[in-house]
Amino acid sequence: MTVKVNLREKRLIIAGIVTAAAVGIFYAGTMLLPDSQNLSRNVEIKKRMLLSQREILSREDLYRARLEQYRKQLDLDSNRFLPGDSPSLAGTELQKVVKAFADQNGVEITQRTILPDKKVQDTIAKVSIRIETNCAPEQLVQLMAAIENYEKLLKIDEVQITAFKLAKKYEIRPSMTISGFISVPEDKTKPQI
Repeated sequence: MTVKVNLREKRLIIAGIVTAAAVGIFYAGTMLLPDSQNLSRNVEIKKRMLLSQREILSREDLYRARLEQYRKQLDLDSNRFLPGDSPSLAGTELQKVVKAFADQNGVEITQRTILPDKKVQDTIAKVSIRIETNCAPEQLVQLMAAIENYEKLLKIDEVQITAFKLAKKYEIRPSMTISGFISVPEDKTKPQI
């Protein structure tokens, strides 16, 4: 069985094929080929990115010098930390230092307590002790000055003074919280940025 296609049907088939081809060409021209505005915008954005990256690369020596300066400052600051690999060792060292200062200034320490350490930053922990003392006001001032002027970084966090009047003389019972800092290993479980 053969189908005969007359001239009118042939024209319709050819017109359909031409229409489909025209639609395909139009689609390819408008959708597949990039828009000239988008292309020029992308080129400008990439030019700006390249210029900023070139500027950063041209300042590489400056950045290296700053990095070295910051490393030296970090080393100097790390030397001001208390010795010891753990907070308990650093707490013991802090107690020794404070006891030596108290003995030098005639301050009697009646009670010493090591407080729990606190992580200040990723690699720095704060070690604190609380002391109860018995002394005269001048002795307290000398003790506080010795603590603040120590070569290692020590900080007096809190001072509470209780005063008693005994036989026309005031006696004070200061209580102080003193802190030092130690370097601790960075937490490896935390994701790096």
